[in-house]
Amino acid sequence: MPLMKTTQHYDVLSFYTDYKNRLSPQSLIGIFQDAATNQSSFLGVGFSYMQANHLIWVLLKYNIEIFRLPHFQEKIRVVTFPMYYERFYVYRKFEVYDERNNLIAYAYSTWTIVDVNTKKLCRITSDLIKAYGFTTKDRFSEKINFNPIPKLDSCDVETSFKIRYMDIDNNLHVNNTKYLAWAIETVPYEIVTKRDLTHVDIIYRKEIQYGHTVNIQSKINTYEDKTEIIHMITHENDLLCQLKTIWSSKPSE
Repeated sequence: MPLMKTTQHYDVLSFYTDYKNRLSPQSLIGIFQDAATNQSSFLGVGFSYMQANHLIWVLLKYNIEIFRLPHFQEKIRVVTFPMYYERFYVYRKFEVYDERNNLIAYAYSTWTIVDVNTKKLCRITSDLIKAYGFTTKDRFSEKINFNPIPKLDSCDVETSFKIRYMDIDNNLHVNNTKYLAWAIETVPYEIVTKRDLTHVDIIYRKEIQYGHTVNIQSKINTYEDKTEIIHMITHENDLLCQLKTIWSSKPSE
């Protein structure tokens, strides 16, 4: 059985966009999450299957390359497929195409399964292996390399705030899309407005729940053609998430 690829079409609605009238980075990874969820449901290993087996998917890493973000009212299609698995981990790819069939963004991601009761990692189940069409040869077809993100000893920008009710998902933990949105809040206005986000690396370290206070630190390195920012999100002494965003000097479309 070949690896399962599915395609989902999306309209870029107004509430998906930022002030530049383009799909926001937070909405982009929200669409990735939706595409993966819908594929699993289509294959019979979605929410109902995971709930019945007391399991939950946990996202660990992203490596996202953005050639351009689509504008309001554009139609895009997202192709997603699980590339291969290694015991406790599944590696999934997303590809975003515009109406002219141009690849405008892609992402690699790493996921694992956690037992809801024991909070321990679980091996990828035989049902998932069968549903996704995994074979022993898949892991060698396209190997993913995730970029390391250094921890910060000092920062240029720092902010703290309390997690809101609207930040949490149905697991009562902060949704993975929120961390990138928080990190971008620390990016100086002149960078956000005059440069385009072209690359994102994310490492999710630890979950956090409603009502806690998070601290966000960002270190900014500006070059002639780009700005590279390292972000670190913590709660007290716990490292929750590390991110790297790259902002290109390319003029906005």
